[in-house]
Amino acid sequence: MKKFSSQTGASVVEVLIVVAVLAILTTVALVSYTSTRKYSADEQARKIIDVFDEARQKALNQRKTFRVEINRTKSELRLIDEGSNATTANDDTILKKFQISSLVVVGSAPPNVTGAPTATTPINVPSYASSTYPLSNGEEKITLRFKRNGQVVDAGTDNVGTGSVMNGATIYVYSRTPSVNSPDVIRAVTVLGTTGDTSLYKCTFTAGSCGNWSR
Repeated sequence: MKKFSSQTGASVVEVLIVVAVLAILTTVALVSYTSTRKYSADEQARKIIDVFDEARQKALNQRKTFRVEINRTKSELRLIDEGSNATTANDDTILKKFQISSLVVVGSAPPNVTGAPTATTPINVPSYASSTYPLSNGEEKITLRFKRNGQVVDAGTDNVGTGSVMNGATIYVYSRTPSVNSPDVIRAVTVLGTTGDTSLYKCTFTAGSCGNWSR
């Protein structure tokens, strides 16, 4: 009988090796996940700035209004030519759009932000509102319109921007985590209403709160 018996179970050494391998794999996975979220926030923030800068340059060069919409309903960023006729919305044309990553949230500040990126002169944080423009009618979006004179204005009161006022913006871009109240990667994009100039800020955390910003 001894000849055909076999040893069952695992030795202590084998168990320790398995535990060590699992620990290493878990650590690598967590580092990779954190890096991916950080990269996504950076990438999305830079894309938003690129579109803002393009809208500004086109408005100044072509002497007409270009609109940027951050569409929450469709998770899209759009660059739109409002056309040469300021009294109709039927000539609006989408020039560029890209999908916003599902790994990030774009819009207002998360709860753990305790200080604005421009502390001396905080720039307005726009809210999502239902669109009246034909290309996004009824969808939730943030609207920035870049004018030929360099100013940035809001959506106005109708589908051609009647009653729009000069209004810069601070757009927060942060990692989507299981605890949405405490993202650990936060970026902020600012646009000056007077000139259309843009800046990208990165947050430095203290005890889990975001109050210090740097470019």
